Amino acid sequence: PLIQRTDDQWTKKQKSKLIEAVLHNRPIGSIALAKGRAESKSYAVTSLVDGLQRTTALVDFYHDKYALDKRAKPVVCRCVDEEGNEDRLEIPIANKKYSQLPDAIKVFFDKYRLNTYMHEGFTDDELDDIVFCMNNGKTPNAYQKIRFLLGSDNMRLLQPICDSDLWEDAKGCKAKNDSILCCVIRTLMMMTHYNYTNLGSATMTKFVDEDVFDEYVKLSTIENLSNLVDELADIKDNLKGEEAEKFDSVTIPHYIIALDEFNKNNKTNKSFVDFLREFWQSEYYDKFTDACDAKGSGSGQYSSENVSERQYALYDFIDEYLDIADNDDIEMPENNNGETPENDNGEVKLFNKALTNVDKYGLRKYKNKLRDEEIVKELQDRNKSNV
Repeated sequence: PLIQRTDDQWTKKQKSKLIEAVLHNRPIGSIALAKGRAESKSYAVTSLVDGLQRTTALVDFYHDKYALDKRAKPVVCRCVDEEGNEDRLEIPIANKKYSQLPDAIKVFFDKYRLNTYMHEGFTDDELDDIVFCMNNGKTPNAYQKIRFLLGSDNMRLLQPICDSDLWEDAKGCKAKNDSILCCVIRTLMMMTHYNYTNLGSATMTKFVDEDVFDEYVKLSTIENLSNLVDELADIKDNLKGEEAEKFDSVTIPHYIIALDEFNKNNKTNKSFVDFLREFWQSEYYDKFTDACDAKGSGSGQYSSENVSERQYALYDFIDEYLDIADNDDIEMPENNNGETPENDNGEVKLFNKALTNVDKYGLRKYKNKLRDEEIVKELQDRNKSNV
């Protein structure tokens, strides 16, 4: 099921303990399966509701993907010779893969049986609830909670994005802690101008709540994100060495949004690869990396200030690279007295730029750059309909 955690949650030691239990002929619990109705979208095929980690451990061991722990206890077998005499024999299994086991042990492993339960005829929502209940023995971590809240309908749209080659080998983008899904959610939060103070797990959990997510994220938004991810994956595939290493869990969401902005303003069909290479050599990239190197993986890396600074650096360089001129000549709005606001500190030009771009980048991003509190208030009052 798409709301289930990924199949790589167990450590090698946990997997080894499970195989040891099988080889010592101990029970390892039951497996729960589910099959939906004919109209079911998410459960049209038989799905593994409970037992994903155990099943993965069994199958991976059978295919020689890992060896048993060096402390694995030997298997005690009862042997009978041709004359009917019995003997007990200890067969070592430590550090062995499946193919290295004696044939008799392999046969025993292959014939080991489990109890399975099949849920049938349920709707998608009902089966989502079964998954939640059966995996609720311990408090779900923040990432698992995000999958539960999104539900199968949303995950069916987001999972193909998570499966893109874009995340492959990118630092910090590992499915084990749902980091890939988190990158996708952070990107959606930035694309939709959701009013966040940070992009940490608690804020993401609020964002994926059904009512909030449906309000901000439309099908067209996800389709656009999917196209951008595919395009950036092709671009990343053409980059090697140090260039490819610049893509990680912190930077990829920004590069996705920058690619969207670049495509919208690229009137001369310039290459985004060339843009990235020049950006990485520019002073703007120094500002970008300064905001990436903030201390802490949550409050520092993903604070709204650092997220905004990283995005400013990319937006500003896009404007410069594509030679997008600032419109500093727009007519200044009148104040309450029918006069043009003035001051001697250069805020008029900044106010103009904010008015010009408020629709494009969002008031929240520009008010941090305005130094005069009165101008901030004026800007908010005059642009409420645009925010």
